[in-house]
Amino acid sequence: MIPCSRCGKPSVIFVRYSSQHLCDTHFKEFFVKRMAKEVKSGGKMKAGDKLAVAVSGGKDSMVMLRLLRDMFHPRSGILIHAIIVDEGIVGYREKGLEATKKECQSLGIPLEIISFKDLFGYTLDEAVARDPDTVPCTYCGVFRRQALNKASKAIEATRIAFGHNLNDTAGSILMNICRGDVERLARLGPHDRPQPGLIPRILPLRMIPEEECALYAIIEEMDILGDECPYAYRAHRGEFVKLMADLEDVTPGTRHSILSSYEKLKVPLKNTFKPANLIDCEKCGEPSMGKLCKACDLVGQLDGMN
Repeated sequence: MIPCSRCGKPSVIFVRYSSQHLCDTHFKEFFVKRMAKEVKSGGKMKAGDKLAVAVSGGKDSMVMLRLLRDMFHPRSGILIHAIIVDEGIVGYREKGLEATKKECQSLGIPLEIISFKDLFGYTLDEAVARDPDTVPCTYCGVFRRQALNKASKAIEATRIAFGHNLNDTAGSILMNICRGDVERLARLGPHDRPQPGLIPRILPLRMIPEEECALYAIIEEMDILGDECPYAYRAHRGEFVKLMADLEDVTPGTRHSILSSYEKLKVPLKNTFKPANLIDCEKCGEPSMGKLCKACDLVGQLDGMN
């Protein structure tokens, strides 16, 4: 067994991008320190603020939820409220709901469950069956963002935390560059320019690789959803995340370098692409760039299909 670089105890991981062997204790310290730095960079929170946490039952969001609970002890006056979206994926979402309910009960955190069916009239399974040629993530991504924003406003949250890890973040940056979508690149979270009607996002795990989130969950013996979404194989984003993993394997630190490069470009990008002029959607009242928001537009398309 290779000893920890810091204390000599048996190591549980070799962090290739920093050339460190870490035992379970020092790995957790390394993990929490980076996450705390990201939370702090999202802006100071004060007593009475409420932090919504988007959870799914998977390793990333469950680890994030537990550590945010530890960071914001009840005596701080900052309230944690978990939100999970029920997309209506039979045989998959039920497991995530069960794991999330169990964890929230154990942590003493209130949980809000919102469903696509209640908000939009369709489960994701129904939307895919009605429009089989469209990539399911088209519906899921749009519906999920609006559902979480609505739920966050309903509980009067001041911020919402998403469990996007380093793999997700670097993959999104690369995907937008490859697509030439520079304006979308400028609007990636975390958000430091709040817009009316939209709850600002923070991304506590964006500097932490996916495999480290998994290891943390294993060390803590967390009961999490291990299944992959049955529609994931049709997602374009997955191709970029896989590409990032291959590049990281060849050149450790690639993901961090991509994120670091983006950070250097973020200010000029945001100066070039100003925040969108949002108006209220005529149908649902949510922020929109046009008369109808994207969610209502998609629902209208589904309604019009035979």
